[in-house]
Amino acid sequence: MLSAQEPSADPVATTRGLPAYVRLLPKPEVEPWQKITPKERFVQYRQTTFSWVALLQAAAGASISQGVNTPSEWGQGWDSYGVRVGSAYGSRLISNTVIYGASALLHEDTRYFRSKSPKLGGRLAHVIVSPYTARTDSGSTRFSASMFLGSASYAGAQLAWSPKSSQGWDNVGFNYLLWYGQTAGLNFAKELYPSIAQYFRHHKANSGTK
Repeated sequence: MLSAQEPSADPVATTRGLPAYVRLLPKPEVEPWQKITPKERFVQYRQTTFSWVALLQAAAGASISQGVNTPSEWGQGWDSYGVRVGSAYGSRLISNTVIYGASALLHEDTRYFRSKSPKLGGRLAHVIVSPYTARTDSGSTRFSASMFLGSASYAGAQLAWSPKSSQGWDNVGFNYLLWYGQTAGLNFAKELYPSIAQYFRHHKANSGTK
């Protein structure tokens, strides 16, 4: 029989009993929300900037740029792909550093907390707006100026080292879409993590009773 505390336990609070590949998936923050501390803010910065997730985001963005051959001067092939990965990661480094500093100054908590909606549509809507929102010190949700500055930094940073053919506003827009897609995509994975974790726990429990 389950204890009185177990139904309300946050499914992302522990990874015990989950397969290794599930434990590696990005996770939302543990509920209930509590005001972010300076240490937690730095840990978030470190995890989003110097981790396999950041490298995967850079690789994904570089793949799209390679696919549409932008900048065209960088050409094709693995060497060109490596240049695009470096460019994407450099932009991510600048963007995350801006978000880290601005969120501290503006008292914004940009961590991802999953949706409270029981419906898929509500959860998707939560993910779609998540790159633009943050929590205040009181826990309320508002438009995130630090995330906006971070997205602008990502979109504009590559202009500093890109060829002249990639200096237009259309390139800034393209870079912004890459930032948004990576950010929302990561949050979508975090949104699904509790369901994935619960599935494996239930599957393991059912297997143990046979």
